[in-house]
Amino acid sequence: MKKSQRSIRNLQMIRAYEVKELKERPFSVRVANLLTAYFGTAKFFMYVFLVSIIWIVINLGVIPGVVPFDPYPFILLTMIASVGAIFLTIIVLISQNQQSRINTMRNELLLQMIFITERELTKALQLIVADSKRSKVLSKYDPELTEMLKTTDVGWIEKKLEEQINGKK
Repeated sequence: MKKSQRSIRNLQMIRAYEVKELKERPFSVRVANLLTAYFGTAKFFMYVFLVSIIWIVINLGVIPGVVPFDPYPFILLTMIASVGAIFLTIIVLISQNQQSRINTMRNELLLQMIFITERELTKALQLIVADSKRSKVLSKYDPELTEMLKTTDVGWIEKKLEEQINGKK
């Protein structure tokens, strides 16, 4: 299989996972995603902005014949905005949690692909060096090349990352 075909297959695997994950979302998460998509628009912002301005103007008592129902300091408006912010926060968190699961899987897949690529590149470099030595093209010692020919110790890298995360040196 050609490399480009393999890359396309890998992309299809990623998309297939996302499609599967999106299809298997619980109803509450689907609703949260739809609401988050709407709440994150300029249209929704303008709607909230205009309603707030109209509310304030009505309740300042500047329109003759209109009786304020929530006079300054607009306690009802403040309460509605606060409760709305609480619900909006929860809805956004639900959507973010679901997206986080997809991103975690994508990152894990990417990490696996990086490890495979690193292993393949190391092997290719070893073959090139072996061929260069046979044809006597490679003549002098190269410490950087010697280091590159070593297989990466993923366990050591993981241990060092854990030490850094836990604050150890």
